[in-house]
Amino acid sequence: MSKSNDKAADKMVRISPLGGIAQPGVYGAERDGGPGVKLAVRHPRSIVTLIARKGMSKKLSSALKKHYGVTSPAPGHSSAGKALTLHWAGPEQWFAVAEGREEGQLYQDLAERLKSLASVSDQSHGRITLSVTGPHARDVLAKGTPVDLHPTKFGTGRCAVTQMAHVGVHLAQVGDDAFEISLFRGFAVSFWEWLTEMSQEFGYEVI
Repeated sequence: MSKSNDKAADKMVRISPLGGIAQPGVYGAERDGGPGVKLAVRHPRSIVTLIARKGMSKKLSSALKKHYGVTSPAPGHSSAGKALTLHWAGPEQWFAVAEGREEGQLYQDLAERLKSLASVSDQSHGRITLSVTGPHARDVLAKGTPVDLHPTKFGTGRCAVTQMAHVGVHLAQVGDDAFEISLFRGFAVSFWEWLTEMSQEFGYEVI
């Protein structure tokens, strides 16, 4: 076997825990104007946790600004930069999220550029991200979380670490009537079942 084939064989393939489960189609109640909610699995996606080292929060934010065009967002907020988005995930902790990266590339890039400033951990295989959009997305999510999701309290660029359907999740609003939910992949199937059940009354489309 050639070296190129060896590399291909050794390359890790990230498999979605909802493969074969989240089937495209329209389900639930039929409504004028079409489904009130659209659901999607954001896969594959690179997710890396950043935890600022002691006393390094300001320097970390400056380094993020230099390399990615974004400073570390304040508690409860998200910020989009060059090729990645940062979501607050706890005291001096953030999720760095990116699309279209090679396996492990985002982690390696962050670990190299932020060494001595932050502890960096690749979560890409351990978490799954679900997209919930549409005019009734907020109504669906409000069924499972104590977070006040009224538009005047929780709008685009806001995020929260919370529980939903008894599962710990990270919730972010990424646009008008557009949300993303990140959770540990081990809960993906049961959470998907809850999410689709809560969407039934509004009609939902899996895309």
